[in-house]
Amino acid sequence: MSELAQKPSRRPVLKFSANGVQNLAMFGILVLIWIVGSILFPAIFNTWENVRNILVSSTSVIITASAITLVLITGNLDLSVAGVGAMSGVLFGLFTIAGLPVWLAAVAAILCGATSGFLNGFIISRFKQPSFIISIAFKYFTAGIALIASNGQSIASGMPGNVKNIAQTISGLPLPIMYAAVISLIFLFVQNSTVFASQAYAIGANIKTARFSGINTVKVVTSVFTLSGILAAFTGIIIVSRFSVADCSMLPGLETDCIIAAVLGGTDINGGRGTILGMIIGALILFTLTQIMNFLNVAMYDQQIIKGVVLILAILVNDTIRNKIKV
Repeated sequence: MSELAQKPSRRPVLKFSANGVQNLAMFGILVLIWIVGSILFPAIFNTWENVRNILVSSTSVIITASAITLVLITGNLDLSVAGVGAMSGVLFGLFTIAGLPVWLAAVAAILCGATSGFLNGFIISRFKQPSFIISIAFKYFTAGIALIASNGQSIASGMPGNVKNIAQTISGLPLPIMYAAVISLIFLFVQNSTVFASQAYAIGANIKTARFSGINTVKVVTSVFTLSGILAAFTGIIIVSRFSVADCSMLPGLETDCIIAAVLGGTDINGGRGTILGMIIGALILFTLTQIMNFLNVAMYDQQIIKGVVLILAILVNDTIRNKIKV
């Protein structure tokens, strides 16, 4: 009998990465929430209209957090997105009132968001400044521009009717859901198939090693912050289109919700680990819970407490998976 025949056959072993374990765990929690929710709150989960509302509500976070996840992967924070989104939304509304075509007004507003994101990332990476402080400074800066441009008031009249076309519903499916799906797919491709994403992971894992290996850390970090500014601006434009109102405080807590969604999905707040797919699952969990809390008339300040608890628990779960589970 040959030596090969004497060896016992081995079954293939399915192995998961830490990201895979996190995604599976969070997806299981999402499914459990929906099953329990369908039993306890059938008015929320058993109609397409309410499910659609959950999906539409989550689009702002899914769109913006697609870039925020990359920012976190590099080991940075971007807390400016609410200000950038409000600034771009207000400017978009004013540009249309001034007579610019809607598409050109949208492009101009997105360029403003891109400029803010570029400057934010460049200052952080080029001068080695803490992203926490610099991004907060840009949050105040952009929110201030929104306040000045709108005179501190909501802009609810004067915009052309075709502003609504950006967020209209086609064949029962709102365009914001389509935007979120397309942007998610693009960023999933970027994360899984590009050198750029590999460099972002390397920077988050160890920025000094990344520099020694020849990675242009200034270019990569500036790029992810620029993407964050672009998507925050686009989110602001979508909100204006949905409600036909441009307001300087239209996206309260956007940066917090993006971070919660990303961390729920397994993104390490310290950098080096995370996935776009996990972020999407995290966003759906967050807004499903929000819909339930709204249905139960939970006060907004109580919801903020619950979101804080969810974020802390998500960080602890991430640490457990990273340090305790061998995958």
